[in-house]
Amino acid sequence: MRVFVTFPALCAFVACSDNNLYTAGADYAETGYASEEGDWADADTDADTDSDSDTDSLPSEEENSFFAMAPAPAPTYVFVANPDRDTVTRIGVPALDVLTAPVGEGPEQVQTTPDYLYAVTYNADSDDLSILPADTLDEERVSVRKNLDTLEMSPDGSWAVVYNAVGVEDESSGGATSTKEASFVHVTSGAHTAMALGFQPRDVAFTESSAILLGDAWLGVVDLESDPLSIELISIGDEVDPPETEELVLDPEGRYALLRQKSASNLVLVDLVDFEASNLEVGAGPTDLDLTPDGTQAVAVARGDGQLWLYDLDDPGGAPEIIGMPEGEVLGSIAFSADGGPALLFSTATGVSRFTSWDPETGEFGLHPLPKPVSAVGVDPTGGTALILHDQADSEDIDPTYEGMYGITLVELSSFRANDYALPAEPVSFTHSDDGQRGYFIMDGKPYLEVLDYGALLIDEVRLKSDPVFVGTLPETNWAYVSQEHDLGRISFYDPDDGSLKTITGFELNSGIEVEE
Repeated sequence: MRVFVTFPALCAFVACSDNNLYTAGADYAETGYASEEGDWADADTDADTDSDSDTDSLPSEEENSFFAMAPAPAPTYVFVANPDRDTVTRIGVPALDVLTAPVGEGPEQVQTTPDYLYAVTYNADSDDLSILPADTLDEERVSVRKNLDTLEMSPDGSWAVVYNAVGVEDESSGGATSTKEASFVHVTSGAHTAMALGFQPRDVAFTESSAILLGDAWLGVVDLESDPLSIELISIGDEVDPPETEELVLDPEGRYALLRQKSASNLVLVDLVDFEASNLEVGAGPTDLDLTPDGTQAVAVARGDGQLWLYDLDDPGGAPEIIGMPEGEVLGSIAFSADGGPALLFSTATGVSRFTSWDPETGEFGLHPLPKPVSAVGVDPTGGTALILHDQADSEDIDPTYEGMYGITLVELSSFRANDYALPAEPVSFTHSDDGQRGYFIMDGKPYLEVLDYGALLIDEVRLKSDPVFVGTLPETNWAYVSQEHDLGRISFYDPDDGSLKTITGFELNSGIEVEE
């Protein structure tokens, strides 16, 4: 799930939290070795299925990325890229000490390795990567291929992969260009391998030893342990007119990949050991594909047939378990909780103000009302609280309090006790603390940090000094940081334990910095 964090006033990007909030309908599963970043599809075309039911005429399920989480900073540092000045700033916490270092031209994305020893930035204007030791910022610069736009890091932090992703606007300055190439950079050695892929990828996921590049007609498996690196292409669809590949999940052992393609009547099963692909039977109108929290099963939501199809990942080609969903409900997406508790079934295409719970242990379903239709669903890291997002779209059964408003509902999954809030503006960024007790979000054009107490189902507001742009959390803490609009950079740090807010202004420079409490 790619997350581009843009500062409109500063034109800067920040490395943010890596804590996964389990989300429904993510393009690439947030469990196993699936990619941890990416854009959720904003599908709005009609879904063609083989079913004769009324669901044929419904649009695809919207996959909102609000609850997707981006890569983490170090526990005591936040890294900010400053494209206008071609620098990266490291802000220390809690002392708020600042160090700014030069990098390549137009740094656009910053990520840190899981051990927090390095920050890596992709510099789009100079076509290179800056590899920065977190303690010194002594840069090593590595040239990569031209016309790339997306940076992904392997889960172990060993590799940075830069490629040209489908759907990202091409900003090529002219000359001979290709969209079917990638650069692989080893973070600690700086070794660079350029590779012609043969297709334009939508995203990249990782197993323990491979990078999996996902296209519409092809899947590319790059062996990251070979010297030199090598790629194996696997055909997954019609090369002339392939369907759009919307979702990929990997089993935790890295043996199989399962793919869901737009408007397809089957899934695709890819054997990553023998490099073979085959069709996998599924119910009509599959609209979502996810892994169970324990990683033992893949679950497809067949909206057209009103069924759940469960595939055993030890033998995904075997007979699946088929579970009928409640009659009369049109359900196209599923959100699992991390602890294996109740899952949430819902639809973003029907405009109904309710969701359905499903207990995988007992098989029981339950129907639960909401104040507005659903636009996104997430579950906190402990599995105890669900967060349901509502956009401005209204329905016939809407609560008048929420007419024309955005909203968010917190649901306690043990009892389904709920508390809902009308919101005056669109939520634009979200994060949560490592301990799973707090969540944070910001709204477009509103100078507030919204603080969620998952246990109490309550939201409190913290006033900011200017409009926020991005919110993240420091790993291994419950601190939140909020970047805000300011010509020279502004970022605030919030400690929920004592309610303190510290703001640093002017961090793009090594002088003229103001710290306010």
